[in-house]
Amino acid sequence: MDRAQAEELSRRAGELFQSGRERIFDDVAQRRLHYHLLRLTLAGLTREDVEDLRELGRRVFEDGDVAEQSARISRRADASALAMAIVGVVDGVAQAGNGAPREQVMLGAILGAYAVVGGSGVFSGVAREDLQTAAVLCAVGGALATSASPVVLDRIAQVGLEEYLSHQD
Repeated sequence: MDRAQAEELSRRAGELFQSGRERIFDDVAQRRLHYHLLRLTLAGLTREDVEDLRELGRRVFEDGDVAEQSARISRRADASALAMAIVGVVDGVAQAGNGAPREQVMLGAILGAYAVVGGSGVFSGVAREDLQTAAVLCAVGGALATSASPVVLDRIAQVGLEEYLSHQD
């Protein structure tokens, strides 16, 4: 993507956000993690990835041990880049030790990837061969934002909004 394409994309950020948000809420209405994962087959998840990640999600939401399921996905030679990214995020939450709960961070990764497939990818101008890379980056970004937001909001509560928004060093 060249600079002109990136600038055009940035001008349409609100439209892309709305499109992705609509797809998320369409899938939320189905009441199944499975539907979020199916949507991500547009960005490279395979049917096997969907089933393996659904099981990983079950363990995450039940506050269970995820090591075995993470390893199962990681050992698969045909695991997609996006599946590996989601596993990496889930595994990374345990190591980080603070921020949002693991299930919220996993959802942040999954829903973050909607930026390229939730209707937005069609409009974004991201080349089809770059969708998996874009989805991985969006998944990581969604997980980071989800993980860090509670810490940032806590810091704002500690120092006050005026201090947080000031330009003083």
